[in-house]
Amino acid sequence: MNKHVEKAKELRNATPMVHNCAQTIMEVYADDLGINKELANHLGCNFGGGMKCGSVCGAITSGLMILGAKGIDSPAKVNQFIKTISNNHHGLINCADLLKENAKNGGQKKPHCDGMIQEVIELIDQMEKEND
Repeated sequence: MNKHVEKAKELRNATPMVHNCAQTIMEVYADDLGINKELANHLGCNFGGGMKCGSVCGAITSGLMILGAKGIDSPAKVNQFIKTISNNHHGLINCADLLKENAKNGGQKKPHCDGMIQEVIELIDQMEKEND
């Protein structure tokens, strides 16, 4: 399994769980970016829950931050990233909409968010490999 996904699962399964979606992704890549875990958590703290107001999913926004930090910032690549995730979720990228759709289909919040985190991490790593 992907080392970044493994680390994310560790963070999300800790008791008590203290990492939102954005913080999880930021901390998973902290070492890669040369920042400490505390800074990574501070950077991601206000992006969970769709910037704490149901807007764009925190996993997606942190994914974009990681891509930018890794030098993947062309409009085409950013659009590809967003479009890939959007296409996987019936055109939805906002946290509130994603959670509503998930609940409508009988899903629970944590497994849904964990799935979004994994999806974003796998896409980041794939795009990074393609960029090399």
